Amino acid sequence: MPDWPRIMRRENAAQYLGISPSILDREVAAGSLPKPIPIAGSIHGWVRDDLDAWIDDRRNSQSMANEWD
Repeated sequence: MPDWPRIMRRENAAQYLGISPSILDREVAAGSLPKPIPIAGSIHGWVRDDLDAWIDDRRNSQSMANEWD
């Protein structure tokens, strides 16, 4: 999917991160991933920018860890 939506439902957010929806759920519950935002009623979704920031944080923390090797 080349043009990812700005807000993604659970399955798309997991696909965007390359993980399963169950891992997405587990990481959100653990506080490792950002929580979804309410869209309408009981529908929630993840903001692409929040997921990108999470990816960047992971990449930066990995770079910092490699500096100490």
